[in-house]
Amino acid sequence: MEYKELTKLYHMDASSSRDQAAAEELRARRNAESSFHTHFETPNGELFFAVPRELSLLSERILRTEREVSSALNALPEIVGSAILRSMVLDEVVCTNAIEDIHSTRRQIKDALDAAQSDSADFRRFKELAVLYMNLVDGSGTLPASPADIRAIYDKVTAGEIAPADLPDGILFRREGVDITAGGVRVLHRGLEPESRIIKAMEEMLALASSDAMPSLYSAIASHYIFEHAHPFYDGNGRTGRYLLSLFLSEPLSIPTALSLSSTIADHKSAYYQAFKSVEEKLNHGELTFFIYTMLEFIREAQLAIIKRLEACARKLDELDGIMGNITSNVKLRSKEAQVIHLLLQYKAFGLFGDASVQEIADYLGVGKQQARKYIAALEERGICQKLNSYNPITFKLTDEFIATYDA
Repeated sequence: MEYKELTKLYHMDASSSRDQAAAEELRARRNAESSFHTHFETPNGELFFAVPRELSLLSERILRTEREVSSALNALPEIVGSAILRSMVLDEVVCTNAIEDIHSTRRQIKDALDAAQSDSADFRRFKELAVLYMNLVDGSGTLPASPADIRAIYDKVTAGEIAPADLPDGILFRREGVDITAGGVRVLHRGLEPESRIIKAMEEMLALASSDAMPSLYSAIASHYIFEHAHPFYDGNGRTGRYLLSLFLSEPLSIPTALSLSSTIADHKSAYYQAFKSVEEKLNHGELTFFIYTMLEFIREAQLAIIKRLEACARKLDELDGIMGNITSNVKLRSKEAQVIHLLLQYKAFGLFGDASVQEIADYLGVGKQQARKYIAALEERGICQKLNSYNPITFKLTDEFIATYDA
């Protein structure tokens, strides 16, 4: 980017007047008509950002590409689109955990979602986190309106994952100070304290996220920085902050894009953390421009990956139609039995492991669970499908022999 960080301009200037030049450049950037102010104060000054040509062009490309993402998703049958979005949730949860070096698997997250949808009371790791992301898909995710709402989200994001010594010990957040370090030695940043300051920061963050005084794409990203800067908890800030970012971005962007950021960040962890360091740099005086630009680059990369994925799914769907034609030509099936097979083939093709619960099958067929079980039982008797597990919710998949026979 031709637009340079203030710290780089300062170090590039070998003249004796570089302090004055730096001060004038800062003043020009802060006072520019196109600059935005967050009204959030840091030790380096109020957070602000400019909108240089490169940032403006990247933003336009992103908003234009959103139409392509939505068009590619809407071109697919509803059941396929739903399966893909559900698969994206699995990826996003696994990746947001991986960024914090927490191991989880897509199968583990799918089982957690299945348990949640069956109202199972059994404890499943990451169930609450997975449900939060699924709420973005079905439109039931709600923006937090208060610091207490943020604490409630944190409790769900980190349910069962925080050591007792690291649980929040204040009214809502942490009571004591906390350092963010590199390699456990060098302090990169100290989270806000006392708790009253954290609460105020969360109020300011929420006001910014819902502000109509700046484009929502920018305010969502700026709010993400404020959350991580405040570091309101001893542990679990990263996962909570990235979920909030997805939630905020689900307003200006499509759900597939909002669900794909952790996957992209996981591939660029160094650049992600470097973007935070840019704002913390004293000589940059709280400028968020480069942080926002980096996050927009992640969004753009996520979009291109989504389009590629959706186009591949469209091609796969054509293949499945051919496979189903072959199956129905060679196997005598009732209409509903064929639909069960088609559903399981789609789940296998689009990242959901090929198994579905009785409820999912019933919903797809448009019948009750009891009737769905009859169709499943008929397919089991013929060696076409089988029970995958014996715990709730019980799921069913096509047998390996059946899949091999029809090259599915």
